Amino acid sequence: MAVNQEDVKAAKSILWPDETVEVTAKQRRIGPGGSATSPTSVLATDKRIIILNRASLGIRQDYEVIPYKQVTSVRLEHGVLSSSVFIRVQGYDRDQGLLKNGKEEGEIDGLNNADAKALADFLNKKLDDAASSPEAGETDSGAVGSRYCTQCGNRNPASSKFCSKCGASLGR
Repeated sequence: MAVNQEDVKAAKSILWPDETVEVTAKQRRIGPGGSATSPTSVLATDKRIIILNRASLGIRQDYEVIPYKQVTSVRLEHGVLSSSVFIRVQGYDRDQGLLKNGKEEGEIDGLNNADAKALADFLNKKLDDAASSPEAGETDSGAVGSRYCTQCGNRNPASSKFCSKCGASLGR
């Protein structure tokens, strides 16, 4: 998975000393959902998600942090020219940014297709690892862990081969 060093440098002041950036994704400058003057970047670290919102032609930069423990699902919408990653967050009190207007699911659109897939796959693996950790315990189905559908974001038992909500293959 590629990490954009320019984005890591832009986030240097907010990264924790022991934090490692694992995956980055950046909005395209042209095309559907893109931003020609101030593209948003997403950094998935080993500890949290950081969203860099560039504004005022990139002069001002705000950031948003989402702890993994509050992410309940991640889904990918793959387009012809660009893709969107949807992140569903529980118990997140924010009136602006990714989850503005009280939404529980935020969209990061206009991402390069390969970057969006890498981001969605990484985040779903993080969720799966957290769900199968000893602290997570047993799921309702009795199996440890769960698998998240990359099409609709639904949480499925770890033994599932297909999504119980949309029927998409969960792969193996």
